[in-house]
Amino acid sequence: MAIREQERARFALAKVRERVDSPQADKFKTQLVKLPARLHTSGFGQTIAFYLSAGRGSPEESICMWLQEWLRPGNANIYQADLPLVDAITGGNPAQYRRAAAEARALAVWLKRFAEAFIEDQRGTRP
Repeated sequence: MAIREQERARFALAKVRERVDSPQADKFKTQLVKLPARLHTSGFGQTIAFYLSAGRGSPEESICMWLQEWLRPGNANIYQADLPLVDAITGGNPAQYRRAAAEARALAVWLKRFAEAFIEDQRGTRP
């Protein structure tokens, strides 16, 4: 596994583990399992806008914050640290946007896999 891929995996695992025992764990799992498909079919910006529309404190907002954190210096280093993700997306150049979208898709695969592996569903079972 490439170093970059390991960094993505480590970041995704830490984020999923933070939510394993959350009261909203099942909703996190649902949204994380859908994330790669949403990014593919709707696109990066549209997915972020959709997730932010869920409102403050929602699992979707948390997932957006994870993507924002990943795309900042110290991780993927695509967008500057002082801009909210939605502003970076709408104000950045096309090359940054494409790179951010690719990074988001790569991270989403890890988030989905770890959610499937570690977050139990409402019946208390894993897939």
